[in-house]
Amino acid sequence: MKYKGARWFKCDLHIHTTASACFQDKTVTAEQWVKEALDKGLNCVAVTDHNTGAMIDQIKLAAEGTGLTVFPGVEITCDPSKVHLLIIFDIDKTSDDINDFLITCGISRGEFGTQEAFTSLSIFEIAEKAKSAKALIIPAHIDEYNGLGSISVANLKKLYDLDYINAVQVVHPEFLSPISSPYDDELKEKLNIYYSYPNPQIDDSIIKEWSTTVKYATDANLAILSFSDNPHEQNNPKHGLWGIGSCYSWIKMDEKPSLEGLRQAFLIPERRVKTNHDCSDIPYETPELWIKSLEITNTTITDNNAPLRIDFNPQLTTIIGGRGSGKSSIFRFIRGAFNKCADICDLKEIFADQKDFYKRFDNKSKKGVLTENSEILIEFIRHKVKYQIKATDITHQESQKVEIQKFDTSSSSWVTVEEEGFIDFFEYEQYSQKQIYEIAQDPNCLRERIDKLDDDIETLKDNRETTKRLFLEKSTTIRSIQQQIAGKGKLQTEIKDLEERIKLFHESGIADLLTEKELLSTQEILINNELLKFVNIENSFDDLIDQVHLDSFNLTTFDANESIELYEINAKAQKDLESIKKEIEVLKSKVLNVKDTLLDEIKVSDWKDKYNKNLSDFNAKKADLEAQGIEDIKNFEKITSQKISKENDLNKIFALEDKLDQELKSREEIQKEFLDTTKEITKKRKVAVASILPDDKVKILIKPFRNKTDFETKLRTILQKENSFDKDINVIVEICFNGNVEKTITDIRNIFHRIRNKEEVEEVTGYFYNLVEKLNDAQIDEIDLLWPEDEIEIQYKPTNDASFRPLSTASAGQKTTAILTFILSHGNVPLLLDQPEDDLDNRLVYELIVDRLKFAKEQRQIIVVTHNANIPVNGDAEYIVSMNSESKKLGVLYSGTVDIPDIKKEICDVMEGTKHAFTMRAKRYKEIALS
Repeated sequence: MKYKGARWFKCDLHIHTTASACFQDKTVTAEQWVKEALDKGLNCVAVTDHNTGAMIDQIKLAAEGTGLTVFPGVEITCDPSKVHLLIIFDIDKTSDDINDFLITCGISRGEFGTQEAFTSLSIFEIAEKAKSAKALIIPAHIDEYNGLGSISVANLKKLYDLDYINAVQVVHPEFLSPISSPYDDELKEKLNIYYSYPNPQIDDSIIKEWSTTVKYATDANLAILSFSDNPHEQNNPKHGLWGIGSCYSWIKMDEKPSLEGLRQAFLIPERRVKTNHDCSDIPYETPELWIKSLEITNTTITDNNAPLRIDFNPQLTTIIGGRGSGKSSIFRFIRGAFNKCADICDLKEIFADQKDFYKRFDNKSKKGVLTENSEILIEFIRHKVKYQIKATDITHQESQKVEIQKFDTSSSSWVTVEEEGFIDFFEYEQYSQKQIYEIAQDPNCLRERIDKLDDDIETLKDNRETTKRLFLEKSTTIRSIQQQIAGKGKLQTEIKDLEERIKLFHESGIADLLTEKELLSTQEILINNELLKFVNIENSFDDLIDQVHLDSFNLTTFDANESIELYEINAKAQKDLESIKKEIEVLKSKVLNVKDTLLDEIKVSDWKDKYNKNLSDFNAKKADLEAQGIEDIKNFEKITSQKISKENDLNKIFALEDKLDQELKSREEIQKEFLDTTKEITKKRKVAVASILPDDKVKILIKPFRNKTDFETKLRTILQKENSFDKDINVIVEICFNGNVEKTITDIRNIFHRIRNKEEVEEVTGYFYNLVEKLNDAQIDEIDLLWPEDEIEIQYKPTNDASFRPLSTASAGQKTTAILTFILSHGNVPLLLDQPEDDLDNRLVYELIVDRLKFAKEQRQIIVVTHNANIPVNGDAEYIVSMNSESKKLGVLYSGTVDIPDIKKEICDVMEGTKHAFTMRAKRYKEIALS
């Protein structure tokens, strides 16, 4: 995937050709040399023969059209101690340029390429000459022979202190780690094998010399480079094709490598240089989502002769330009095409600006920049596949035609994507300084962003909502049971009254028969209740029979042989299940036979005879009593029946009371589960923020259940009183947060329940008492699940301050900086920042924002509109787009990296106030640098 701006190049900048006397195979051609470099995957090479530039032109010619960048150079032998320095020139230089340089250093043409050639000039004199020739100086293989080990420590430090010595070649990575003294035998043995000495030649003194050169280089923060010095073969001191690219460095430069690109990389080696010992493969892989380009056509603010195209790098792109250059408009076009305004709809001024910008031009209001022919085209890379989002027929962002196309590599053409909602896959985040400022005013609104850091948090929140729903459902069930058992006392009174009336019948001479009849009736109820179980058994058999069933397989996607085989397997299983179903039906029939037999045997039992005899005797006695004028006997059966029915109802209530106890315990468990899940969410939040803010400048504290504002808002929402009862609600809030909330929240709930039970309370006023009395059951359930949210406290540590301070005590700029640091600390979708540094002092920008940008851009694409030089320069932007401040139309003046002179000049003019102003400040700051 090609893209604009800086990227990593595999570089071997110390390679010899046949022009070096010590190159073993003199028959090697320039073409073979270049082919070997390409076969080793090299992107950039430097021809650095010993004291000659003879082969450079031939190598450059052979490399034309191959994509291999060739830097002309030389490995010069200098100083009486025969130290080797790599002198690298820009890619436009030739053999003549190198040879002319050697002559100025005191090496004659007759000595070019010979073993004996060297200059008696010191390394400092050669370095100064190379600087004057605008070349780069890289001390070669500083940790081996002809390196810097032979010079004094004082001269070593003096050399490293030169502002144009920014890199060294290190051969042995072991020296980059602290070396023990006396030096271990294993290291000495390894070095002696490396140099093929049968007897130890490298002793402690040599190791000390070599390791010292590396130690002071790392102390000076010089770029540590690894190059091959292309040996002919393993452990062969001669040069040859075999060793090309055997050691290399990854160097980050503009898409067109240059000497300035190397220099810029060596200035910040921690971000732009890696050796093959650090990273054998390319150090960077593009993110899953990134915006490749924006193309704007036919608007009132662009040149209609051609579309305005702005490219972006997958890492950090900065858009710069003077006031009035329209650089922020770029983001407005992107936001409008995606209709992404949900995050700014509450920010009235920002939202209004966006709507007034992204709409068709209105001649009356003079607002809007679009025409009927406007087209916004955004190239978006998703999972390494290129898409384009095209907005046309735009009236405003809610009224436009948006088409998504995918690039089909097989046909090299664009194919329309029809899937509904596919545009949602092109996620990105966008913030302006004003948005960040608003977030900073309420750090707790970061909670939602924190919760997105871990998918488990969202899952837990979903689970908590499910638990809440179960709690509310359980509460409804409990209230239903409570309503059903509410008539228990009245029912017991009615039964007692019926018992008194039945007693009168006992006294009328029918007592024994009546007593026996009541007993037998009760016994009949018990027997009938047991017989009802057969109904459940029969239904269970019916359900089981319905379930014993297997549908035919859907075989449409199988081939013919598979279909036949699977059909037969399926058919056999269906047949076996049918047999089982018949066996179940036989069992059902047997159970019904048991039921019939039971009924028949009960009908001829002694108990049934007793029951029938009692019924006959009772009816005869009743007739006798009625004949005697006892008329109430007509109500006897009805009263007895009523008593039995009410006793059955009372028994059901007793059963419901048992069930109520179970349901109350179940609801209590659900309530505990809700709390446990909430605590787990808090725990996950703490882990999440700890993982994204590991440094010591900004940190986020998660304080469980301590968010007063959230608690009050939730309480008012439940009470449906947004702006009243301030006194009472303040009292409740204070009770809640005066101590351990897990305990005090119980006191709050008790206040509401006591009021509902019409008990006296002293904590609130009578008006609030009346309000709570009128709450419905659902509102009380919400109170029972009311928990304050976690309080999110952001703390920052001012420079040179020993302790962290809460963000609430910080200035507006410090708050904004801390929030911006958080935003930059997580996420993997493209991040668009519009002048985030506004209102921030440069010190905060450099110490927090720039530092975080360097890490964030390794994980996600970042595009920043800025007028602060710290961001593109010290943030080491991979691509810089400079908008034209002089034109009345929106346009790009320059684009590229800081390696390019035009870009450097534009940064200096626009952001530093011209080169003269920058130079004058540097001069006046000189004493600070020296102190």
